[in-house]
Amino acid sequence: MEILLDVHWIDGVTANTYLALGDQTTLIDSGTPGKQENIIKYLQNELKSKPEDIKTIVLTHHHIDHTGSLYELKKLTNADIAAYKEDMDIISGEKSSSDPIYMRFVSKLMTIFTSYKFIKPDISLQENDMVDNCRVIHTPGHTPGSIALYNSDNGVIFVGDTLTYDGNKVGGPPSFLINDKEALKKSVKKITDLEPNIMLSGHGKPLTEHTSEMIRDVYNTL
Repeated sequence: MEILLDVHWIDGVTANTYLALGDQTTLIDSGTPGKQENIIKYLQNELKSKPEDIKTIVLTHHHIDHTGSLYELKKLTNADIAAYKEDMDIISGEKSSSDPIYMRFVSKLMTIFTSYKFIKPDISLQENDMVDNCRVIHTPGHTPGSIALYNSDNGVIFVGDTLTYDGNKVGGPPSFLINDKEALKKSVKKITDLEPNIMLSGHGKPLTEHTSEMIRDVYNTL
């Protein structure tokens, strides 16, 4: 689905996946395991592009519903994989996560019962790095290495799982999926201060109207 001329939302991958079309094509998150074909078909059918046109795959955080098809997409696209430094060793399988027990249990089950393969990211991101025309905003709280990506040219922010929009209201992760509540509040403040025009989250629907006001409202409840 086209959000803007240069931003597309790929449905049917469980956790939302986006294509950002700037000077290069960037994929944001990879969905659950086995969803690589959904992404490649969208690229080919809707954008008339080739898999190798994806130059970078950016991960908003390490959870398997966002990294699940990463290994296969790397083979299909040969894109560079970029993740924030705190989550890199978890994505590669070299380190266990500090997630709440519920999330660790779900991730373990998904790893066992799917074709999930760990893979080491190529690029270690830091605060204020640029990925094409998007700036990296470190937003810990859901995971230590959670990030948002903000494009100041069009006011679009990709927030991963730091915030969600269900078509009615903006919310944060449920309490059992919060790694650090105080860090999460500070992260939402960062997003609030940017006053974005459009919020694209890891779950839920695009928020395209009254975006800044709705994010500010949820920050005031945290």
